[in-house]
Amino acid sequence: MNDEPDLGRMIGYCAHLGMRYNDRQLRRAGYDVTPVQSHVLLYLSCLGSDREANQRDLERELHLKPSTVNGIVGRLEEKGYISRRASPADGRCRLVTLTEAGQKKANAFRAVLTDADRRFSFGLTAEEEALLRSLLSRVIANLESEVNKGNEVDQA
Repeated sequence: MNDEPDLGRMIGYCAHLGMRYNDRQLRRAGYDVTPVQSHVLLYLSCLGSDREANQRDLERELHLKPSTVNGIVGRLEEKGYISRRASPADGRCRLVTLTEAGQKKANAFRAVLTDADRRFSFGLTAEEEALLRSLLSRVIANLESEVNKGNEVDQA
């Protein structure tokens, strides 16, 4: 009998703990957003001030359903961190941009998340961290390949 922990459960538990840690750090720093809302703000911030995202882009980035993304975007809009407008090219499409307050919030998140990243790799050498990143990238690629195969079957 194998006494080693199941790899999938270990990775899942790491993800769970990482999300709880990030959430706690953001709340301690006085942020009024959830981790997924902070992800949206950071994603929009990375696009730059000259680019807009539509809600479908956010659905793909977050791997969430349209109704869920709509709720997240709605709450961020209520807080004044983003704005939405109809696309001039396609009125059915909603374009999402950061407000000035949203950009300030995203900049502040980076410091908290950089600290969290240091906590995740605490005690690892630079070589160990590089190896871990490489291995996790391979696991992610394997899983994405399988999930995407499943989506092709589901859509057929």
